[in-house]
This record gives sequence, structure tokens and C-alpha cells, in this order.
Amino acid sequence: MVLQALGFDIFGWVDSLIIQMQKVSRAALVGAMLSQVLNLTFGGLAYVAIWRAAYPDSRTIPVGRIVACSMVGIALNGVLPLNLGSVTMLFMFLAVLPGATVPGMASGFAVDQIFYAVMGAFTYTYLFVTISGALNEAIGGLRTHLLGLVIVAIVAVVAVVLLIKLLRQRLVPELHKLKQGAAVLRTPRVYIFSVLLLQMMAYFFQNAVVGFFMWGYGIPVSLHAIILNDAANSLATLTAVTPGGVGVTQTLTTLALADVADPKVVAAYSLTQQLVMTAWSITIAIVAVAIFFGWRGGRAIVTNAVVSARSEVGEKRAAKKAEKKAEKSAQKNAAKLAPATDSTPPTDG
Repeated sequence: MVLQALGFDIFGWVDSLIIQMQKVSRAALVGAMLSQVLNLTFGGLAYVAIWRAAYPDSRTIPVGRIVACSMVGIALNGVLPLNLGSVTMLFMFLAVLPGATVPGMASGFAVDQIFYAVMGAFTYTYLFVTISGALNEAIGGLRTHLLGLVIVAIVAVVAVVLLIKLLRQRLVPELHKLKQGAAVLRTPRVYIFSVLLLQMMAYFFQNAVVGFFMWGYGIPVSLHAIILNDAANSLATLTAVTPGGVGVTQTLTTLALADVADPKVVAAYSLTQQLVMTAWSITIAIVAVAIFFGWRGGRAIVTNAVVSARSEVGEKRAAKKAEKKAEKSAQKNAAKLAPATDSTPPTDG
């Protein structure tokens, strides 16, 4: 009901899902689905320590509710554009956790993303180093344009310093709330064993899903192929304007794995994986919400969070458009005034 209200063609999507599911072996499908359950569970459990460190009163909240909120966010990211699922998840946490604040939610989410940001950096570094000739060409380019790069670096540092000063002036009233959301980092032992370790397990099973689907389609499974797939999915997520990045994901994955398997097979694998795992993630999220919130309460909290997320994103986009219009208007006014300002009074001949 929520997806239909958002204009998502769920019936057409289900038809495509059934067709694609018939193309993969049952063994690969079962292995991928079990891996996804563990991926979502471990990823959700990592939030438990983050929020309990930030908001001690949240210890009274059942662990299952926190995990369910995380599952809903990941599931909705598969069908909503612009990562609205993650924003929805934060609004659910805001409604569930006692004493939670928007700045605290933002900093807590940032803490959760540290591990994934590091793994993303590792992925891109691996690709950069392993691509033939890329490193040598880059080093040669650095030497040729060394002076220009130094100037750019200095400008970048100055810009960052000014930005930090500006943000500090604006965020001082909210600084305590921001620190509260990242409180788990004050106890490295808790962060390592209750957050980082769980995220590593989630990441392992996330890639196990990829491995099972590749195996099901006869694509050679290797660390190199999985990293290429991760890089393509990461880029698709960053540029996603369609629900779940459909189309963009298939294009980038086909390009990334062009030397690994036939492009047609890769495209079919990528589409099947995305459709099946999105459907399965939604199913897991629905079951978790129904169990830990109840059907009516769960439906209400998810619907309200989705509406709040859409409003938040819509307001930000409207603000950006207003800023652009104001800039264009200012430029036009400046252009009109320029001739009058530059003109000089006539002199007597």
C-alpha cells in the first residue's frame, strides 16, 4: 500500500521478478537469500550499540525494533530514488528512540557509515592499482602538473578551513547533540566489538549474495569480480535518480565485468540480483516490522516516516532551486546595472 501510494508499479515489478527468478538455480537462490537475511540482521544489530551509547534510555527498546528500522531503510532504498530509504530509517529511529534528535540521528548514521566508507575507498584504490597502466599514467600526470596540483591543494585547504569555521558558527548550538549521536566512539572497545565486527560480518554476507548469484549464472566467482561488482553498485547508488538505480546499475555492472563474462549474461545476472534481493529485503522488513511493531503500528510508523522523508528531501530540493533562482536574478540585476555604473558623464567639447 505504501509503495502504491508513492506511485511505484508493484504489479509490473512482481511480473518482472517472477520471470527473472526462473533464470537462476534454486541452490544459488537459497544461498543468496539466507546470506541476505544475515546481512540485514548484522547490519541492523550494529545500530543497537550506536543508539544505546547515544541515548541510554533506548536500552528499554527491544533490539528487534532497532533492527527492523534498519531493515526497512535498506529495503526502501531498493525501490525509492535518492536514497530515501535511509532518510526514512532515520525518521523511524527518531520516532522510536527516547530522547533522539535530528542532529544526533545524523551523526549516529555517519558513525555507522565509517566502515562502509573505508571499504568503498579500498574498492576504488584496488581498482585504480589493478587497472593496467593506470598508476604509471597517474604518477606521470602528477609530475607534469605538480605546480598546478600544489596550487589546487592550497586552495582546497583554505576552502576547507573557511568551511569548518562557518559550520562551527552555525552548529555550535547543536554541537552537544551531534556529539551525543557519536558517543559510541568514546569507547573504542564497544565500537570495535559491538559495531565494527558486526558490520564486517554484514559486509561478508553482502558479498556472499553477489557470489551466489554469479555462481548461479555461470560467472567466474573471484575476489576481483566481486570488487568490480561492488564498485559498479557503489557508483550506481551515488548517481541513482531512478528507484534503486535500476538501469544505471546494469549498465555499470556490464561495463565493469566486461572482461569477466559475456555482457548479456552480466546484464541478466545484475537485473535478477537486484529484483530478487529487493523483493526479499522488502519481505524480511515487512515480517520484522509486523513482529516487533505489530501490523497496524508498524504500518503507521513506516508510512509517517516515508512522508517525513519525502518532505525533508523535497524541502531541501526546493531550497536549492530557490537559491539558484536568487543567484540568477542577482546576476541579471548586476548585468543591467553594469552599463550605468561603468558609463562616464559626457564632457564639453
